[in-house]
Amino acid sequence: MPTITQKAADGRSTIVDLGDTVDVVMTVREWARVASLGLSTAKRLLASADVPRKTLLSRGRIGIATSSHNAWVRDRTRP
Repeated sequence: MPTITQKAADGRSTIVDLGDTVDVVMTVREWARVASLGLSTAKRLLASADVPRKTLLSRGRIGIATSSHNAWVRDRTRP
């Protein structure tokens, strides 16, 4: 199960389990961490066609939903 680390306002880090039933939209940085990619590699992949579906969070800011990430991983998994 994918997890992300979130920083609270007081500076403490908390590990959050994304689970299988919740569809969370991750930032590019969070998605890179979940996908075990470097940030520059994640950005390069996002500029190509072979990436999870992107979610427009605001003008100029995108995210990746956990469901899109999971489908992308399934599509890339070889038997």
